[in-house]
Amino acid sequence: MTGTVIPQEFMQSVGIFPDRRTLLIILMSFISGPTLEFAHTQTIATPDPPPVAAAPSPVPANPFESEITSLEAKLLQSPIASSPIVFYGSSSIRLWKSLQQDFSGYAVLNCGFGGSRLTDCVRYANRIVLPRKPSAIVIYAGDNDLASGAPPDKVFRSFQQLFAIFRGYSPSIPIAFVSVKPSPARMMFLDNILKFNRLVEDFLKTQPETEYIDVFSDMVGQDRKPIRALFVNDQIHLSPAGYQILRREVGEFLSQECPRSRAITPQ
Repeated sequence: MTGTVIPQEFMQSVGIFPDRRTLLIILMSFISGPTLEFAHTQTIATPDPPPVAAAPSPVPANPFESEITSLEAKLLQSPIASSPIVFYGSSSIRLWKSLQQDFSGYAVLNCGFGGSRLTDCVRYANRIVLPRKPSAIVIYAGDNDLASGAPPDKVFRSFQQLFAIFRGYSPSIPIAFVSVKPSPARMMFLDNILKFNRLVEDFLKTQPETEYIDVFSDMVGQDRKPIRALFVNDQIHLSPAGYQILRREVGEFLSQECPRSRAITPQ
């Protein structure tokens, strides 16, 4: 209807003699009405813009990779006894500075890395432990898993995975697990620590060539509270007195299961 002209003869025949303003209004009604209706009926919905895909979260870098790489380099460059007794696990192993002195009659090798959980020990066992061709393995781990809130059943399954790796390497290699200690700063996890220790102890009773080394009992007093002098200021890591308990208890295991060291030869 755009551009429609109303004949003047028609206007006169019906007796309409509009002034110019009225005529303009009438014309606009002819023009706008159908046009707006057409525009309404022909409206095309504009599609919503496609959602912007969220950028993928960056994969967090493994916090232990640099430490593991450094440890690997150190082990490759240092003379290592043939078939050593490998001490593996978290900072209670890594910080055992007197390990060589405490077991001077044995070929011991410290393969601990601080802050590690049992899940981390599982990840790196094939890189750190097995290439050393150990004659026995002493493990301390699980402490950090429990302190992060992991339930004892889940932490125990991680221990079983680690145990399976070592048993796959040798069905007869002696394997000892040192119980999770009663750190004063982690007493809110005491029930989980006790449950986890019990799960490991019961499991190892069914496995040949294994030992559960209970240091928890030696580190609590008659009131069943941790002996604070066995820990350094952070009340998590062991003091020299605490390490003497480890030396005594692990020494009993080594004396029964492991031969004295042989001459040290380059790896």
